[in-house]
Amino acid sequence: MAATVITIAVEKGGCGKTVTTSNLAYLMGDEGKKVLCLDTDPQGNLTFALTGGNAITSKAFANRSLYDMIDGFRYNTQTRDFIVESEYENVDLIPANDQTPRLSKRLEDLYTDAQRDYDRGDPKYLASDTDVLDYFLRQVKDEYDYILIDTQPSRDSLLLSNAIAAADYVLIPLKCDSFSEDSAFRTYVLCNEMRKSKTSRIKGVGVMLTMVQKSAASQDIRSDCRAKLGATLFNAEIAFGKSVDNSINRCVPVCYSARTQPPAKSYVAAYEELKKRLAELEEK
Repeated sequence: MAATVITIAVEKGGCGKTVTTSNLAYLMGDEGKKVLCLDTDPQGNLTFALTGGNAITSKAFANRSLYDMIDGFRYNTQTRDFIVESEYENVDLIPANDQTPRLSKRLEDLYTDAQRDYDRGDPKYLASDTDVLDYFLRQVKDEYDYILIDTQPSRDSLLLSNAIAAADYVLIPLKCDSFSEDSAFRTYVLCNEMRKSKTSRIKGVGVMLTMVQKSAASQDIRSDCRAKLGATLFNAEIAFGKSVDNSINRCVPVCYSARTQPPAKSYVAAYEELKKRLAELEEK
């Protein structure tokens, strides 16, 4: 069975995209699922988190990054050649490196080349400029249970559009404040617009509150989101806690380093709800 592709996206920074991606990947791998993570964020935080603190400038990722894989499209680069092992069992990674910021422009050029050089029906023919990432993922989908894509805080990036277009499910982390609420709603609208495309692979979109504290303000945000999003809003919420910052400083998922703390328990509940939602989508 082909992997389920889950893209974690929201246009605002600081909402927990990378923390959510790394913790879901860890929980999936700990359960025995085979997981591939893609770091499409030029900051490379997921790469840092899953490789024990290796910066994107590390020589370990020279010529072995997402950029190098996509840059070699015309030369038949194979996805498997750019996968590295993470620090966690069953979790692999296609890392970012210092070339990742160039990817959106490179995607434009590749699409132009593909339209010119390949006929419809050729595996390398691209119907849209948002199909590049999916082309590479199709090569390894049968080898994994889940593919998780961490994204940059952006709205207009072609790389972000590729990450959303490749997804079966888009998970939008919403930091529990008003600024993040508006940002998450815009990303939600973008996903639904892309979902209307005849070639869309998106089966579902979910919004999940993160960094939730016990306060009247959090209750107001929760109520407003529930009124506007209905069942799209996850019941599971990620609790605010210093254990998350501590885990980031140690370059480990909080579910690994502080599994008895509220944020870790929250991610366990979120993963269980995510599995249930994906199963329900498969039944439809």
